[in-house]
Amino acid sequence: MERKGFFANLTVMNNLNYIEKLSLLHNLLKLRRVDHEESDLEVDFIYRISDRMSLNREDISNLLRKNIDFHPPKEENKRIVLFYTFLLLMGVDGHLEDIEVGFCQEIGFRLGLNQMAVHLLIEKILNSNRKKIPAEEVIKFFKLYHN
Repeated sequence: MERKGFFANLTVMNNLNYIEKLSLLHNLLKLRRVDHEESDLEVDFIYRISDRMSLNREDISNLLRKNIDFHPPKEENKRIVLFYTFLLLMGVDGHLEDIEVGFCQEIGFRLGLNQMAVHLLIEKILNSNRKKIPAEEVIKFFKLYHN
């Protein structure tokens, strides 16, 4: 599932509660700024996600001025989709910095995902030509390394 397919299937994100949605966007904004190079592609990606989750631009603007606690969903399938979202944002501009990779590894840990799967998945992305992998492969990874 490439990015278009990903955006077409955001039902998991629509099922997040309001606090979980804000938490996700807050952390996506943090990832966007972690390498100190904000691209229009990253900003567009975040706005498209917020639009699909029925959040308005004011919600995002307010997040820039607040510190939001991390509120991951309880369901593992939702946490995997969120992790995939971070991986997509990390590679959306075509530049993968070590600090972005570290941020995504930390997010995987904070989401309670299997750390071996997180590590191997990121390695696979770093070694791929397009610097991303289909969503189906992400799901297979986590099934293989199910906690």
